[in-house]
Amino acid sequence: MLIDIVQVKSFVSTNLPALRKTQQIATELNYPLDKLKRSFYKSERVSLSRYIREFRVGRIKERLLTSDAPCKVICLELGVREDVGARLFKSSTGMTMEEFRKAYFGAMPKVWMMDRFDHRDQNRGLRLVITENEIRKALGRPTTKETHQPTPQSNEAWIQGRAH
Repeated sequence: MLIDIVQVKSFVSTNLPALRKTQQIATELNYPLDKLKRSFYKSERVSLSRYIREFRVGRIKERLLTSDAPCKVICLELGVREDVGARLFKSSTGMTMEEFRKAYFGAMPKVWMMDRFDHRDQNRGLRLVITENEIRKALGRPTTKETHQPTPQSNEAWIQGRAH
């Protein structure tokens, strides 16, 4: 039996608030737990439980940056108590949720820093993410030269090299 890692990641993404144990994933996807864990680690070079923790922290960061909801509400929306979420966030980022929000929220509209964790080479680093629309505004080119029609907009995000 082959383990579909894409299916596992998709399951984690869609069921994050209800996810408590890796056993739930194995049961729902009909995989043996030990084989699921081994296959996931072999493919991603990170344990399934660590992947879930990092994914949850990433979602917390996203919510902290895009809303003014209290930290407690954000944690509850993502399926953890506030104290557990706070401990998880602090151990992963080195700062509290409030410190993170104060440091990044509203600093630059539609441009933000995202913590990236590359599981293959174990390098941590901040990445700058800018939407295509913001780049066009910054460059002052809202229309094309040939037709003088508005440039078609997209919601794609571009990830630029390591931020300093």
